[in-house]
Amino acid sequence: MSTVEQVLSEFIDAWNAGRRPRVLEYLGRVPEGAARDELADQIAAWLEVAPAPELDAAARARIRAEPAVAHALEAAGSQAGLWPTLIPRLRARAGLSIGEVAARIVERFGLGAGDQERAATYLERLEHGELEPARVSRRLLDALGDLLGAGGRTLAEAGALGAPRAAVAGGALFRAGADAGDQVAEDLDVIGAAAMTPAPPPMDELDRLFAGGPGA
Repeated sequence: MSTVEQVLSEFIDAWNAGRRPRVLEYLGRVPEGAARDELADQIAAWLEVAPAPELDAAARARIRAEPAVAHALEAAGSQAGLWPTLIPRLRARAGLSIGEVAARIVERFGLGAGDQERAATYLERLEHGELEPARVSRRLLDALGDLLGAGGRTLAEAGALGAPRAAVAGGALFRAGADAGDQVAEDLDVIGAAAMTPAPPPMDELDRLFAGGPGA
């Protein structure tokens, strides 16, 4: 086992034991240069998918107060959760371009050669946070997880982290008041307009993978 692998292993063991290892301390165990850069990249990539350690309330409060963590939590409030941060990094670690990932997705699901360009476009949108995680097929996430070394469940959880949640049934979805009649009329106008809008074209297999829902 190389020095980089050994230090990385010790860092992971310390993390899993809940000791909150300090990255700079572990980087200092490796000489400056390519080896330290490699260790930094591997630690950063592992932290993207690391399991959350068991922490008490005080420890969680201290972590949330750290500037780097606050920035990450702010980023997690996007519609796409952590995908715009996580997936490009995992893809870079795997040494794959978007085109190469698209080609493997097309091959895995037995799609036509002409679907590769559209698959690449979908992947670009996914990495840019333009796709709703709740509409992406779990089959696709499992495939991406296999390609990127993260696992479909990890990707699903990363997409859900920070993404807006749907309104809870029974919540305050409508507020009655003096303008209730106007609100109802407005809603009816919207419903009528939607009824007159032509139905979207049917989805093919590629569309279902990226936008057909978890069970597609």
